[in-house]
Amino acid sequence: MEKLAQILQDSFPKLRERQEGETTPEYLNYINTVVNQAHQEILLLSPFYKISEIFKSRDPLSLEDIKIIFKEVDKYNSC
Repeated sequence: MEKLAQILQDSFPKLRERQEGETTPEYLNYINTVVNQAHQEILLLSPFYKISEIFKSRDPLSLEDIKIIFKEVDKYNSC
């Protein structure tokens, strides 16, 4: 697990230092934007992302949703 954490950390964008004249809210907004973007990119790599999105965005699940979920589970289990 430590190797994965190191790989992820190495792939995260570097956060720049606070610029001269930059307000605290401006700098915090910059940090928030970079962190959220990196987090979203990491989530896209997850084998569970598609399944998670289906469960979050659809209620009730359609037959097609269920087929996609089962397909993703099979794809994950075959690795």
